Amino acid sequence: MELGVALALVFFCVLLLASVAIAALLIRHCLAALRRPDADPEARPVVVMVPRHHHHSTQYELALSSEAPPPVTKQQQQQAPAADKEKKQAAAPRRLTWREVEALTGGFDESAVVGRGGSSTVYLAKLRDGAPVAVKVHRWCGGERRLRAFRQELDLLRRLRHPHIVALLAYSDDHEEGGALVLEYLAGGTLADRLHGVGAPLTWPQRMRIVHDVACALEHLHDAGAPPVVHGDVSASNVLLDGRGLGARLCDLGSACEGFSAAVAPTRAAVGSPGYADPFFLRTGIVSKKSDVYSFGVLLLEAVTGMPAAGDQHGTTENLAPRILPRLRQQGVAGLVDGRLGDGYNHEEAGDVARIAVECLAAQPGLRPAMAQVRAAIAEKAARSIAKSDYYGHHHIQLSKLLELT
Repeated sequence: MELGVALALVFFCVLLLASVAIAALLIRHCLAALRRPDADPEARPVVVMVPRHHHHSTQYELALSSEAPPPVTKQQQQQAPAADKEKKQAAAPRRLTWREVEALTGGFDESAVVGRGGSSTVYLAKLRDGAPVAVKVHRWCGGERRLRAFRQELDLLRRLRHPHIVALLAYSDDHEEGGALVLEYLAGGTLADRLHGVGAPLTWPQRMRIVHDVACALEHLHDAGAPPVVHGDVSASNVLLDGRGLGARLCDLGSACEGFSAAVAPTRAAVGSPGYADPFFLRTGIVSKKSDVYSFGVLLLEAVTGMPAAGDQHGTTENLAPRILPRLRQQGVAGLVDGRLGDGYNHEEAGDVARIAVECLAAQPGLRPAMAQVRAAIAEKAARSIAKSDYYGHHHIQLSKLLELT
């Protein structure tokens, strides 16, 4: 009987010690977790808005911070210098709440507006490090087509990374009546502004560099991924220029069609801006990668002639391509190059680029070259001007640019 009691006491003591040890381990683990910022659901990055007035608009500064930085291992410290640049470029866009979008735009402050469209407004803001960003706020107001365009653009920009396609930095898609894309801001405006505005005209080398950049972006959309992507709205208004050497970014993927390796019927009502839309699509309702090729051909003519794609400065209602194609085929480019260039262009290159444009504008899509062929032809025929351009491809995807609206 005494032996049984002794064994019971020993078992009870062992059980008690084990319980105390387990409880101590659990308490230690909980305390360690509480010290980590990511363990506290309330420890979200804090958004601090600082309004900064710039000319006629107000820029809002976004500061992201948390109570404590996450722990960094010794291995991470050793690898950080080599991987820092790659990590910045490959970083996934951050998802914002709608309240953060409101804060970033200063409560949708009208003084920060830098652009408007049918269903979206663009606000200028600043990150904590001083980098400007464009906040494109969509309002679909129950419109299924607008919502679909936003989802399409968001999905593509989250996956696309290319130095000549505008970069997505953050987004918000959890609001019932709207969404937002935080995009790199490019201070040079649109190609349309620079070709048809009142400022100094783009030089010939700058124009050749820009059209080559756009061709690179379209080639990437068409051929680099599976499935391929048709941009659907290539135009001078959807080409953004940086403020340094006028490198170009293609933007506005709201009309894009994914998986169109061959011509298929689109679901949306129209593809392309006035003056750029493929006549074959307008007749048949069929869109393909060659629809982008046609629009790019119009863009080439626009860069060579300085004339707008839809109508001209003298009130002509006929679009650029049908108006000058007959003359180009019969007489070449003589007398059609933008007069503001004077003699500051390469006559041989101008003729070669005009001939590339004529090929892109073939009536039948099957007769048009692929964008890879177009890009290679421009790189070859305009090599001297591209090399002469002040822009040498120093791209910074994590910074830069304002986006044209749908």
